This record gives sequence, C-alpha cells and structure tokens, in this order.
Amino acid sequence: MAVVAGDMMGSGIFYTPQELAPIAQATWQIYLFWGLCGVITLTGVMTVGQLGAALPRSGADYHIIREGFGELLGFVKLWQNVWVSGPGSVAAVAILFGKFCSDILASTISLSPVAWGVVAILVFTGINLLGVEWGGRTQIALTIIKISALLILVVGSLFLVEGAHSTSTANMAVGNSSEGIWGFFRLIGLGVGAVLFTYDGWVDIMHAAGEVEDPKKNLPLGLTLGVVLITTVYLLTNYAYLRVVPLHEMAGSESLAAIVVAEKTFGSAGGKFISLLMMISILGALGGLIMTFPRLLYAAGVQYREEAKRGGMVGRLFQFLATVSSGSQAPSGAILMSCVTAILALVFFQSFSRIVNFFVVPNHLFNILLVAAVFKFAQGNDGEKFKPFGFPIIPVIYIVTIAGFLISALVYRPGDTLMGVALSATGVPVYYWLERRKT
Repeated sequence: MAVVAGDMMGSGIFYTPQELAPIAQATWQIYLFWGLCGVITLTGVMTVGQLGAALPRSGADYHIIREGFGELLGFVKLWQNVWVSGPGSVAAVAILFGKFCSDILASTISLSPVAWGVVAILVFTGINLLGVEWGGRTQIALTIIKISALLILVVGSLFLVEGAHSTSTANMAVGNSSEGIWGFFRLIGLGVGAVLFTYDGWVDIMHAAGEVEDPKKNLPLGLTLGVVLITTVYLLTNYAYLRVVPLHEMAGSESLAAIVVAEKTFGSAGGKFISLLMMISILGALGGLIMTFPRLLYAAGVQYREEAKRGGMVGRLFQFLATVSSGSQAPSGAILMSCVTAILALVFFQSFSRIVNFFVVPNHLFNILLVAAVFKFAQGNDGEKFKPFGFPIIPVIYIVTIAGFLISALVYRPGDTLMGVALSATGVPVYYWLERRKT
C-alpha cells in the first residue's frame, strides 16, 4: 500500500485543483469528479492487480497486453511508454516545478516556468550521465517531504483558518444556469487529463510485479488500499483548498493555489516554508522520473538492437538507445534521448494541461486494454480459467467509463489528444519494420 500511495501521490495534486477551477461551475462538480475518478481507478486496479498477481513478472503490464492481444500491441505499448508517456510525464512535472520556481523566486530570478523546467531537466540529465543513482533512501526521504507538505497544508487549512468559505452559497455555485449535468460533462472533457494524471502511478507498480512478495495476496490488496487512501487524501485536499480559497477566487488567481492556501493558512513566512517543501517534493519527483525513464529507453534499445542492425534510421535509433558510457557505465544514449524528447514536449506544449492531454489519453487507452485482457484470460488456457473478483461487472464499469472520459477529452481537446494517439500509433509500422529484419 505504501509503495502504491507513494507512486500515486504525485505532484499534480498541488496544481490540478486550480486547473479545474475556471471550468467548473460549482464545488459539487469538483468533489464528484475527483470521487468518480477515484472509484473508477479502483475498479481498474481491482482487475489489473489480480491479473498482475497471475503474471508476477517485472513489466507485467507489457506482458499482460502482449499475451492478451499479441506481439504487435505489446510492442506499441512499449513504444508509447518510450515516446509519449515518458517524455510527457517528465515535461508535466518539469513545468509544475517551473511554476513553483516562478512564483517563489520571481523577485530574485525572472524566468518563465518553461525555462525553469528546461534548466531542471538539463541539471538532472547531467547528474544522470555521471552515473549517479537516484537511491531508494533519497526517494523515500522526498516522499516523506511530499506527504508532510500536503498533510501540513490540509490540516492547517482545516483547523487554523477561520471564516471558512466552503459552506457559503457563493462557493457552492459559480456561473449561470449552464451549471448542471452538461457543465459536469464539459468539466470532464476539459479536466480529465489533469485529474487522471494525478491518479496515475498505480500501473507503475506492475513494472515491479515480479519483485512483490506473495503477489497473489499482496499485489491486489496493496493496489486497492493504496487507491482508497489516495482518493480520500485527494478529496480532503480539495476540500481544504476550497475552504481557504473560494472557487471564483481560485479560478481568477494568477498565483498557484497551493501557495495562496499556504500563505493564507500560515502567514507569509510559514507559507513560503510550506511552498519550499512542495517545490522540493516536485523536484524529487522530477529527479526520479529522469533517472528511471532512460532505463526504459535503454531496455527497448537492447531488446530490439539485433533486429535493427541492418541499418536505416530506426535501426540507428535503437542502437543509439543501447549505447553505454565507457566511463560511468550509464546508458548515455537513452539519457540524452530522454532529455531531448522531454524538452521538446515541454517547449512545444508550454502548459501543464496541454502536456497531460497529450499523453494521458494514449496511456489510458492501454489501461483499457490491460483491464480488457481479463476477458481474454477468462476464456482459459489449457483448460484453466481466470476470473477475478467482480468479473465481469467491475472490468466493464472501468472500460465503459474510461472510454467515455477519453471520448469527452477527444471532443473538448482534440488537437493534443490526437497528437498523442497518432504518435503512439507510429509504433505499428515500426513493429512491422522490425519483424522484417528478423527474416
């Protein structure tokens, strides 16, 4: 549970509530949306956790898709991780770090959030090239800082702030008669990328499924309890934010809502200290991503290096990804490629919402495949059938609801989402190119 909670409790919660404020007409829409995403995420992990326990191997999500739907979709999943979700995740966290730097250090250093993000990516890339490992103890310490900052912020705003706004009529409804179910659908379409990004991370534990002790018991249990805990924390965080900063004020604020809440709760000095903790936690998340993402690129390069040896641009690309520094033994090719792709995503999209819509929709298309694989395994293999708890109702709920969310995102934000889907789809011709190299 602790691993799942640590992975899922990402940097997005410090910013996403502010991202939703301008497109929500009432606070009930905010709470309903966060709660709904939590429940739907829970239906996904209840299914995938049991599938991962049945296939307890590292990178279980890749293996589930490959064994459920074939080599082609397995490769496209890997390709999407490498070129869409990896750069997108790094760029999204980098721009959040940049926003905190711009707000906190504005009087000292005047740089845009994008520029701060690029600087952070370059610094961590340099550290990575030197072969410095992002150790487990460092990550644990940064996770503690992240949880502490969030806990202090929530508890302080709940108990130290008088004149709460959350019960006022003004904060319960903003806007006109468009408020209601259609306004809620619009909120889903425009905000689903940011919220699902904040809930993301539960699939990451599948990469280490083979290392989980007693996976049949602990993997589904840890995933389920982790999602329940995170959903509760996110709902409390949103309540705490809106208790201090009413919806209409948050919607019109140019400063980060988390910083405004911290300063209103603890005063100027205390607010700056809490903001610094949040900035450190985001920097830690960014460092962890930049340290781990190149390893995924390197693994892809090694896996397909032999098929790519016969030349061509794609062949040279895979060989470059498999390059290792003779001095530090760091995967230098993959590190440099991850740096370039993340910076390109950051500079091209320029905003948090555009970045997350670019990679969250393709990510969750594959999450749908992960959950749908249970129907393939339920047909049985050599006479054995696999039917997890709640089958088939729970997986159907996840598939239908997430599909509806993604369609809504495509309707309201077609450009960025289609770009991510199209880039992921380029893995199809690459797969067939590699297959021809085997013969």
